[in-house]
Amino acid sequence: MIDPEVAERIRQAWRAELRAPAAFRGPGRHVHRRPRDDPGQGPWGPWWGVATLGDATCVSLPAGAPAWLGELEQRDLDADLTDPAAVARVIGPVEVFRGPASLAFLNPGRVPVRHHPRVTSAAAGGEPVRRLAAACGPQDTEESGILAVDSPVAVWRDGVRVAAASGYQVWHGRLAHLSVLVDPAYRGRGIGTAVAAAAVRRALAAGLVPQWRARITLMASRRIATSLGFVELGRQASFRLAAPP
Repeated sequence: MIDPEVAERIRQAWRAELRAPAAFRGPGRHVHRRPRDDPGQGPWGPWWGVATLGDATCVSLPAGAPAWLGELEQRDLDADLTDPAAVARVIGPVEVFRGPASLAFLNPGRVPVRHHPRVTSAAAGGEPVRRLAAACGPQDTEESGILAVDSPVAVWRDGVRVAAASGYQVWHGRLAHLSVLVDPAYRGRGIGTAVAAAAVRRALAAGLVPQWRARITLMASRRIATSLGFVELGRQASFRLAAPP
């Protein structure tokens, strides 16, 4: 279980991430329309964002979304809008869908698995991490987010080769959003867990709540999170609707 105080820190970070100050303040669905002058409108563009934490959901609409979508707070409340089939049924045809992903968190009092002596540290975005990214390919690298971390990176080296790396991005001064990437030739050996544990320890020492996001279908990633004590509290998805015919 996640402590109530920690759960509130998580909700605060997600309100800031979605730029929806009224979200996650009670059970049910909150619909937030982003204003055209919102600085978040540029990166999000026409994308929708949906995040669920416990029994609360926030749907972040682009500024140009049709007015009737404000009714989503009151209708089809049993529909899971992190599910592409539900989105197509309730809202309309989807052009691109990202997710769904599970959202898992770790209580700051939780102690991860012990430090492994093979795990050392490297600079974020440094050459060893970039070589690992090249070995893994663009899809796995983008999925992991390892090139976007702003913390030092925990790495597992096999000679001069980096076989695995983990670090995190700081979200709104509250969450440590974890990234883990393992060379395909080294997967299944537990080294992903070892580097992730080192990154988690660093995040906890910085007073942050570790967050683990993994696509629902990535069971290996979710198993690592579970082994470290993460608790799944929600889901996230983003999508872009198809243009009207």
